[in-house]
Amino acid sequence: MIAGLLFAGAAVSLAASADDALKEAQLLQQIGRTKEAIGLYDKAIQANPKSAVAFLGRANSYAELGEDERALKDYNEAIRLAPNNGEAYRGRGDAFRRLKQSDRALKDYAAALRSTPEDPDIYLNRGTIYYSMKQYEPALKDYNEAIRLNPDFADAYYNRGNTYMALENPAKAVEDYDKAIALDPEFAEAYYNRGNAYANLERHDKAVDDYTKVLESFPKAPEVYYNRGLSRFRMGDLDKSVEDYNEAIRLDPKDPEAVYNRGLAYAEQGKYDYAARDFTQVIVMLPKNAEAYGQRGLARLHQGRANDADADLKKAYQLDPNVRKKLQPLVDEAKKTAGKPEGTSK
Repeated sequence: MIAGLLFAGAAVSLAASADDALKEAQLLQQIGRTKEAIGLYDKAIQANPKSAVAFLGRANSYAELGEDERALKDYNEAIRLAPNNGEAYRGRGDAFRRLKQSDRALKDYAAALRSTPEDPDIYLNRGTIYYSMKQYEPALKDYNEAIRLNPDFADAYYNRGNTYMALENPAKAVEDYDKAIALDPEFAEAYYNRGNAYANLERHDKAVDDYTKVLESFPKAPEVYYNRGLSRFRMGDLDKSVEDYNEAIRLDPKDPEAVYNRGLAYAEQGKYDYAARDFTQVIVMLPKNAEAYGQRGLARLHQGRANDADADLKKAYQLDPNVRKKLQPLVDEAKKTAGKPEGTSK
């Protein structure tokens, strides 16, 4: 009888210990002390190996630390213990998504939605998988549902905007980026992608404004300077375009596209020595780039270096016969003005 009482008392003590450890672990996880939380989840699981909540909490903690393989083991156990736990399916789906196991992630998201069909985050995350698989219509459907469930979901508007861009509908994309920015005025990625959408719509003044906004937060982003340089070139603001390409190249000296486009801007300014130098640099980086040979040939024609120009043009046509059709009108025009002084307009 006494032994029975002692056994019952030990069981109560273990249960209390497991419950206390679990509550403290959840609190630590909420305030960002994730590694400490894992230690307490360990204790809770040791005290109660059938606690699906403890396995789920530890799985989420591992996921927060980027340890998805360890998280998966705990999600599996949480699901085994509580087969209808939508949060566990969602967490495991997120882990599979990050591990690029898209099919498994899609299955788990479907299971999660059976338990929690009103969770907009699941639709958002599933939409990102469809997007990555270039299944844009299902992605749109999921983003639409995420927005229906949460009309103030900036990430959903942003992702839907990206999907419209992939579907070559930049006007619709701009509408969604507008909404994302209205909800989150510091959403730099939305400004950047809206800038790209405006550039696609030939609204380069708007694109420049958006790229400039991004640079306030990310002043060392070469791709933003590059894109702003492209839009300024299209607007005819060649000096500013060159400045942007200079900064893009300073930040990323190995980017041949920035060097090539700076060469185009120099050529448009009539600065053919600078243009030829840039196209030579591109050729060093990309020895089989037909466009660079062709543009250097044009620059050399304007410099009065006819033999060198002919060699470049011949090389360009050998590398890509289609370049001839694009370049020939420019070659004919260059031959008419060949040898003009540096800085003279074409």
